[in-house]
Amino acid sequence: MAGTGQTGGTAFSAEDNDMLLAAVSAQLATGAFPDQDGAVLARLVEGLGDQRGLVRFGFAERLAAIGLPATPFLRHALRKHENVAVRRAAAKTFTLIKDPNSMATLREAMTDDSDPVVQGSAAGALAELGGVAVPLLLDTLEDQDPRITAFCKGLAAWALASIGARGAEQLRPAMESPLADVRAAVVGALGDQIQNSDDQEALTLLHQALEDSSEEVQAEAVTAFGKLQHPRFIPVLAASLENSSFEVRKNAALALMKCRNGAGLPPLEMAQQREGDGPLATVLELAVTQLQRSLEMGSEEGFRTGS
Repeated sequence: MAGTGQTGGTAFSAEDNDMLLAAVSAQLATGAFPDQDGAVLARLVEGLGDQRGLVRFGFAERLAAIGLPATPFLRHALRKHENVAVRRAAAKTFTLIKDPNSMATLREAMTDDSDPVVQGSAAGALAELGGVAVPLLLDTLEDQDPRITAFCKGLAAWALASIGARGAEQLRPAMESPLADVRAAVVGALGDQIQNSDDQEALTLLHQALEDSSEEVQAEAVTAFGKLQHPRFIPVLAASLENSSFEVRKNAALALMKCRNGAGLPPLEMAQQREGDGPLATVLELAVTQLQRSLEMGSEEGFRTGS
């Protein structure tokens, strides 16, 4: 895996890149582009290193229009190119092409590249693939290799949450994982599934997550309930204010603050009395003040209406 961030590679002038971009655009417009010409495809990938952002985007768009024939060259660039700008643009181009056969290379870029922008863009490309990428992302979270950093696992969790409802079927079994990181990532994605389809099985799993042995999973479940934006979940959030975990209580307070519903104020005020000068006092004061302000402004539309 390349990772030096150096310029490297063959240098082409701005004029060369402009001429190539114009020629390829004309060929694509007429359907005459020779998409089996490896030399041309490799040269297009080199164009991703142009110093001008709009030109880089132009090359990415043309490569996306070419599609699958360009992916071997993009994979090679993502793994081996010394120019970090090319690796970044190659990863971003995969968000446009969405090629499942490139998942292994994208995972390698997410975990091994030295540049965090490349890593994040590779995670974004995996998220664009949807459910088919879920097993690979879960495997990343479960990987005990010390080279897989917390940052990489955070990217994998973010990608899973971004996939959300598109990967619901593949995600549910992972709630049985022995690893709290995995279960927490799944909980975040389940909230999206419930929002999009009112999935009752996912809702049941979310309720079960409130009783998980891991405080991290419980806290993630509280956040997910808050994001559902429905008044029937205010009692769930209110009950979470009495949890022994600081993170769970904090997430519940912040979720109720954002609910913009008068039903959320009494449990916050009661929690404030219980807390006194405890570690959550500042958060609770903020939550009460902000919710009162929202109510005074007559803005209770934050949570969806309904039962």
